[in-house]
Amino acid sequence: MDVATSKEQVIIDGILHAMSITEKDVVDDFKGSISKTNKNGLSFNVWARRSDDLESQFAKHDDIEVFHIKRTKLWQIDAVFDRETGNIYLLFSDTTLSQVRNKYMKKGKSTHYSYSFLLKNIGLLPIDGEAVELIPYTDEEIEILNLRRQKDIEKMLGNNAENVKKVIMVSVSYHEGEAIAALLQEYTSNYELSSEKDVSFMLNTAYSGDGAMYDDGIQPMESEQSLVTLKSIKKAE
Repeated sequence: MDVATSKEQVIIDGILHAMSITEKDVVDDFKGSISKTNKNGLSFNVWARRSDDLESQFAKHDDIEVFHIKRTKLWQIDAVFDRETGNIYLLFSDTTLSQVRNKYMKKGKSTHYSYSFLLKNIGLLPIDGEAVELIPYTDEEIEILNLRRQKDIEKMLGNNAENVKKVIMVSVSYHEGEAIAALLQEYTSNYELSSEKDVSFMLNTAYSGDGAMYDDGIQPMESEQSLVTLKSIKKAE
């Protein structure tokens, strides 16, 4: 996957700016307005702050929209949509995405929203070594499953459902309250990895809360960067 255009840089910069917000950035506000002795709900506040930050990042871009999708009474999804390309970006921590994928691989189906969205990637092929053997379903069963996925997409996006052409995952790794690594990943409709791009070098962990990315424009994107992972950090400790 090549991230080359300035438009794509704007999108990834904005997403990673928001995803760099962690509990340490909201805990003081949480203690002041919610509770000094109980952190239940703190993670919800992190995502709430990220949601506002995404709106701030893309406020000047008419062709970039942040979808605030109500999934339950207590939870919403904040996805970024590029109206020009039809790409929708789903935001994850690496641990959550791994858990969602592993559950699907074991059961062969999923009720997670990302599984529904991946119906849009039905034409993508897995990279070498990523093809997996899943629980076999008949053609009729697959048709029923995909119909449910399509209905779920329409429920989440309404009239925008048909405008989404491809799904891209933004997966961020964290260590001791800091975002340390980030990947752009495309998956097949069965959660098999189709392409991957390391964008860790674009992370700005010094979240200031001012909603600004860069005063002098977009930082240039490098072609190759080595991925910093939690595993490598743990080995160094």
